[in-house]
Amino acid sequence: MIERFELQVEAKVEHLARISEFIADALRAFGLDDRKSFELHLAVDEACANIMHYAYSEAGGVIELSCERRNGAVRVIIKDQGKPFDPTAVPPPDLDADVEARAVGGLGIYFMRRMVDTINYEYRDGQNVLTMVKRKT
Repeated sequence: MIERFELQVEAKVEHLARISEFIADALRAFGLDDRKSFELHLAVDEACANIMHYAYSEAGGVIELSCERRNGAVRVIIKDQGKPFDPTAVPPPDLDADVEARAVGGLGIYFMRRMVDTINYEYRDGQNVLTMVKRKT
């Protein structure tokens, strides 16, 4: 049984569908239930879209993804060589504030962090390394 899937794509918006298909296939192979698959899938899509729009912006680059099953959980590791950015350091938005008083943006990262059980960021060897874990149970 395959325990790890890997994909490398150019960080272009037109490759989001390919990333989405890759994640869907891996999660299906690992037997993650529909709800948990949806949540992890959504988090990966958001992370990759942010890399495309902000980490590389006009410069372009590569996104490396790996999806593995380990110790009753599914782990997705996303690497890029764009601008360093730690989504775990972004404070949560004030959801109780009036709409007019809220800062623009930031909800994608908030939802990304809410959709997974564990999220970890490192800047290592010139790369952003984002690890998201969803437990199967």
